[in-house]
Amino acid sequence: MMINEHTLKNVKITSVVNTVLILIISIFGFVLVVPFVISKDTNSLIVSLALILSTFTIILHASKQIEKKNTELETKISELDQMHKEMNEKHKGLESLVSRNTEIENMISSLISMFIEPGNIDGTLDEILKKTASFCNTEHCYLFLFKANGDPYLSHSWKSKDQPEKKSVFEKISYARFPWIAKKLNQKQTVFISQEAHLLEIAERERNAILSDAVQSLMLVPVESDSECIGFISIENSSYKSDCSLDNSQTLKVLSEIMSTALNHRSFLKDLGLFKDLIDRSNDFIFIIDVEKNRIIDANETACKELGYSIDELTVMEENDLCLLFEDTFWKSDLRDLAGDRYLQPDQKLTKKDGAKIPVEMNITFVTHDHHNYALAVVRDIASRLDMESRLAKTKQVMELAMEGADLGMWDWNFRTNEVMYDRRWAEMIGYDVNDIEKNMGSWKKLVHPDDLKTVNDAINDHINREAPFFEAEFRMKNSKDRWQWILARGKVTEWDNDEPFRFTGTTMDLDERKKVEEELRHSNELKDLFTDIMRHDLLNPAGNIRGFSEVLYDMEEDPEKSKILDMVQRNTNRLIDMIETAAKFAKLEATDELELVGIDIMTSLRNVIEQFDQQLNDKNMNLHVKADGSYPAMLNPIVEEIFANYISNAIKYSPENTEISIDVVDLNYEWMVTVTDSGEGIPDDSKPLVFDRFKRVNKSGVKGSGLGLAIVKKIAELMGGSVGVEDNPEGNGSMFWVKLKKHHGTISDNAKPVIGIEATIGTETIHNTKTEIHSMLH
Repeated sequence: MMINEHTLKNVKITSVVNTVLILIISIFGFVLVVPFVISKDTNSLIVSLALILSTFTIILHASKQIEKKNTELETKISELDQMHKEMNEKHKGLESLVSRNTEIENMISSLISMFIEPGNIDGTLDEILKKTASFCNTEHCYLFLFKANGDPYLSHSWKSKDQPEKKSVFEKISYARFPWIAKKLNQKQTVFISQEAHLLEIAERERNAILSDAVQSLMLVPVESDSECIGFISIENSSYKSDCSLDNSQTLKVLSEIMSTALNHRSFLKDLGLFKDLIDRSNDFIFIIDVEKNRIIDANETACKELGYSIDELTVMEENDLCLLFEDTFWKSDLRDLAGDRYLQPDQKLTKKDGAKIPVEMNITFVTHDHHNYALAVVRDIASRLDMESRLAKTKQVMELAMEGADLGMWDWNFRTNEVMYDRRWAEMIGYDVNDIEKNMGSWKKLVHPDDLKTVNDAINDHINREAPFFEAEFRMKNSKDRWQWILARGKVTEWDNDEPFRFTGTTMDLDERKKVEEELRHSNELKDLFTDIMRHDLLNPAGNIRGFSEVLYDMEEDPEKSKILDMVQRNTNRLIDMIETAAKFAKLEATDELELVGIDIMTSLRNVIEQFDQQLNDKNMNLHVKADGSYPAMLNPIVEEIFANYISNAIKYSPENTEISIDVVDLNYEWMVTVTDSGEGIPDDSKPLVFDRFKRVNKSGVKGSGLGLAIVKKIAELMGGSVGVEDNPEGNGSMFWVKLKKHHGTISDNAKPVIGIEATIGTETIHNTKTEIHSMLH
């Protein structure tokens, strides 16, 4: 503007000069013409006027030319002034750009300088987000990293101080709703989304989801590592004032690379910290030794703690101290030349600070780094191992003594080599010397009886295929005297290799003597069965005859004394018959392993049994009260009636006259408990555990009867999966006998028959025949 005013001033001065010249020429012409007018010199006047007009014409023409030049000059000056303004504006823009670039350079320099002395890497990441937000003039900036499944998680975030806490878009909305953004990031492309940004139609839905969350613009910068996108920086703005745009993508790319470097550095430090922590926590002592300077340059915490030295004390040790610590400078060149760059030094000792010695083994590795020689010593305390080996040796000795005492032989089968190792006792068991037996599976199979070989192989395969928890087989082997000898072998696969059996170990027992005992026992059982049959048939019939004869004689006898004797004979004969029948039942039950169970109503069985005792109840003027009512289905065998009959019979037998017997059925959720309560003398507490076991009732004080009846009750209950017991009568004197029976939830059987039949009972027909025989003899 100043140049233009000066130019205009110059132009005004030029016009004044032209005017003054015209005035001077006019005056000069007037002075020149006046004398000629006065003198009336026409020619001179004409010449003077012509000269004056010419002068005026020249001056006017010159004046016009000057005006024209001034106008052109003014135009040029205006153009130059405009150019000057534009240059000023470009200069200001250039200054701003230089300032921006200087700011970016300072920002990047400050971030890079943070890696020179790495400290808090997480703080560095926060600082990068802060610088990024400051560069983009935004309020919130987030760092997301991808999980293994591809979903992002928030790693770090930054917000300006005047802004409230705010969740990122990708925290509130599932990342799965942004497939277009995910594709762009996977392609390592920067994404910018705003209301004005031109996007493909496919991205409109994602833009609407983002802008509806009070976000005016969003910029995502991928973070890469090893040419893969491992996350992204999310720059989120809630207003339009942000400077963030794709024009700054290159600078943001640099910030992203710095972020990637920081993340990699953090990962490296974590790995390094983990490695250092593992080394420090190692059970072994680890030393790094400068071989050329004869100095320890580092040691792990375990070495310092166990030896009693600090790391500073170890690193300043002289050669003499090191020789005392290690008992020798194992890194001497001559030893290295002899043993090589890696060797194991067993049976060494380390000396602790307090002078105590630790037995160790040292694994030594030599390495050259930057033309300098170092040694890595991994030292293992073997005191515990030596103690364990000593214990194992003692345990082995004890085991061998135990095996010898148990008369067991041992074998060890290697599946890979098919080699079988035997101990001395195994060989002696079949009459051989252990050195005379070939150590392979083929020679062992040759000793097995051909008829037993398949059984043995099947048992081995069942265990190998995990169908049996261990191997066990009884078979015959040929001994040194060419006689077949019974053997019991047990074993188990003790080592596996890639799910294949590798080692099979076990024991062998001589069964010859046991087989002989089993044969004798079988023979004894046959004799027992024979005795039972004799007892049931040959003893029961004469007893029946005695009872028949005594009844006839009792009816015929009029002498009171003789009748009393005959009555005693009758009672003892009845008792003898009852004992024979009961013993036969017990023997039959003892030979039974299981019963066929069906659904039976307990009340039906009870009614069948109670009917049999009407006469006995009337004889003692006793009342039997059944408290239970309804149906009680249970899993039973009809022989359950023997339990009820025994309980009711004992209650009548051992209760006073004119008393009551009560029967009840109690619901125990999964079982029914049938109780028979009497008013007798009761059973002492110390005798209650023995009443159901015939063979434990040595002292019968306080317990009446032979005990076989209750032993039968217990056996029947156990065969049906139930249990029995006795308690004091909760309402007074006497006892309460109970049996627990499993419930049934199906259809009740009406035609169930007992599986066990008791033969040779005394019936009325036998007695009638006896009486007929006596009458015929008397007549």
